[in-house]
Amino acid sequence: MMKIKYIILFIILGISLSSCNKNDFENKFDQLPDDRMQTTIEEYKSILTSSEFGWKMRYSLGNGMEYLSYTIANFNDDNTVSIKSKQIEEAVVSEFKIFSEADIELVFNTFNDNFTVFSYPNAGAPDGYGGDVEFNFVSISEDKTEIILEGKVYKGVLKLQKADRDLSDFSSIQKYVKYLREQRTERHMNLAITSGLGASEDNPIVLGMDLSSMATAADYNYNYKGEFYTGRKMLYFDHDGMGLSTPIKLDDSEIQYFTYNEQKSRYELANSDLKGYLYCTKLPMYYVPGVYDEIMDNYSLKLRSSFGKAWDNYIAMKKANTVIQSMVIVTDYKQRIPLFDEEGNPILDDVYNEDYEFGEELGEGILFSFERYTQFYFYFVPVEIKKLQEDRIAMKRLSGEFCIAKEGVDPNPITESIKDNKEFNDLVDYLCNDSGWYIKQTVEGGLIDWDFISQDNPDDYFITRLY
Repeated sequence: MMKIKYIILFIILGISLSSCNKNDFENKFDQLPDDRMQTTIEEYKSILTSSEFGWKMRYSLGNGMEYLSYTIANFNDDNTVSIKSKQIEEAVVSEFKIFSEADIELVFNTFNDNFTVFSYPNAGAPDGYGGDVEFNFVSISEDKTEIILEGKVYKGVLKLQKADRDLSDFSSIQKYVKYLREQRTERHMNLAITSGLGASEDNPIVLGMDLSSMATAADYNYNYKGEFYTGRKMLYFDHDGMGLSTPIKLDDSEIQYFTYNEQKSRYELANSDLKGYLYCTKLPMYYVPGVYDEIMDNYSLKLRSSFGKAWDNYIAMKKANTVIQSMVIVTDYKQRIPLFDEEGNPILDDVYNEDYEFGEELGEGILFSFERYTQFYFYFVPVEIKKLQEDRIAMKRLSGEFCIAKEGVDPNPITESIKDNKEFNDLVDYLCNDSGWYIKQTVEGGLIDWDFISQDNPDDYFITRLY
């Protein structure tokens, strides 16, 4: 019985093999492996050399480098490649070779100032800039207009796109730089995604996308699905628009390239399954986690400068209350009590400031100092600092005041003159408005500044320094 089963199996296999297309079988194996490889190499070379106007060559460096070079490359039958870029006007000619090792490889085997310079060491980069000279073919599109290669060592991506016109003139790229400068009308740039990822025109997903035509840098900051993302990519301009050195990924979608819509005077997302456009705002559309907790840990923020309505209100208050020298926002203030020696002279600390000890804890508030350089004598307005978002706060005025005057000076007349003063209360009420403030930390020369920017009108803002 077992023998009969095996006989039937062999008969079925024989019928199956005999039913295969004999010509297909022979065509597949009628060449030796080396011949088949040589045929593939010749085919790849034919594709590279057949483009009348050459190839748009975009090269993202590997080894974690966020840099992209854009050039136009013409591959020739004599195994030379002519590469032109915006940086070097005259096309630079060097040699290339296609051969087979573990994979089919494209090798740039002589130096080229427009391309292989990224792989060569120099004084500033002893190991080079993460560039390769040997690349493995990864894919060729079905219509043979796009070729993707990967660097053998640093894994940078080399993308070749067949040019459909003469792109030897790089001066035309400058118009796309100009368009971006013209679109930068406000402080912050954003990308509104209007299609894909569940977004729509009425309910877009917004990413902070600060693109600088001057620095060719692209800083991105955005909140997505409860997470905050931030980073920097390089920005490049080519003959059709502008792009990022490597894509920004959201789920399975990528953001990397933009074209300019002249009718709508805006840059729009291109070459992506997403749709969207760039626009500017005075305030960022994202929020940075942890900023609120950080500012609440820095309990003494002295006013350094003010602008717009913040300036107008502060100066009016100062003119009406000449005793007040400065203003400080505090998040956990403890009263400072000056120390004096037996003769009544102030005791100085190690850096020759008046030394002190802590007294009553006053909490959050606005401190108006009567001394130019110290805060021992002051008028204190208690406030509650509320978190609107991670980097947006509002101050709410609380009842009660606290006044400390110099020893021997009656604080009551000072208190009465301040607490009922219109300009003083106008300033406090302005600082304690319902819309609140966007807060931003900056570091200047090792000193920490906090900017308070009005959400009602971002042209009104004031800068404080950690004190």
